[in-house]
Amino acid sequence: MANSVSRGSVLALATVVVMAACGVFGPSGSNGGLCPPAVLESVSVDTKSVAPVTYAVLIDRAYTGDAKRSPSYPWPQLPRTALDTVAAALPMLELRPGDALVGSWISHNSNQTSEIFLPYSQVKRAPTPDLPAAPTEPKLPVNKLECNEYAASVRSFNDAAIAWRAKVTELQQRAADENQRNVAAFISATSAAIRAASPAQDPVGTDIYGSLAVASGVFAANPGAHKLVLFSDMTDTIGNAVRPDLAQSDVVVALYHRDDASDQGKGQKDWETAFKALGARVPVFLPWAATTADKLAEQLKGSAR
Repeated sequence: MANSVSRGSVLALATVVVMAACGVFGPSGSNGGLCPPAVLESVSVDTKSVAPVTYAVLIDRAYTGDAKRSPSYPWPQLPRTALDTVAAALPMLELRPGDALVGSWISHNSNQTSEIFLPYSQVKRAPTPDLPAAPTEPKLPVNKLECNEYAASVRSFNDAAIAWRAKVTELQQRAADENQRNVAAFISATSAAIRAASPAQDPVGTDIYGSLAVASGVFAANPGAHKLVLFSDMTDTIGNAVRPDLAQSDVVVALYHRDDASDQGKGQKDWETAFKALGARVPVFLPWAATTADKLAEQLKGSAR
């Protein structure tokens, strides 16, 4: 009886060895460990997307130059300097397809559509290229007898993958080149429109909150990052009750100046509190002398997209 059991165990073990050698138990790993390892060319496509940025530029045309408002900068120095600074800063912003810009005057009736001197315009986006289907990876071998066939399939697949990737790269580069041309065309046309704007002095008063409502409406209609630039001494004389939503907006107050230093400091603190209440991030105040095109672009690019 003992010999019979021993002989059966030996036969069973032999059977297992033979089955394993023939690959009956199926593959494990890249090719079941049956064949030399194979390296397949990648056929993945980079689909990274970037959130668009909407810029709203608000320029004070109610800058009267009276004793309270700053006689140091007579009309129309503030709006004219603001327009030239924005036009010069545009090429430095690293604009991308989908980014947009709108410009509006700050006046006694800031929330009127007639105050928009630069209608909302967007950098055109090239059509998404129609990419060819990627080659199909070869099937894994089920036993050693298929190793040669698998190796040949891998070579064929890799050749096809290399050709496919070259075609994909070509199509994507065409789209990228078109997008680059779109950005250049946008900058050229928009800069010309900004420089051509002609501010008319508003002696009635200044409605800061009304202008913020204009920006808020544009931001609400356009998802993505929102960047707000105001050129003003931030002296609100109208007292508009509207309190627009500026959630997570970046704010830069440029050409900021009041002749009374204590009034200037108080104004900055008051508006820091006001912007926080509207949901915006902590604003950056650029004094008049520090408001240059490169400094403005630096501040606008400083926050994440």
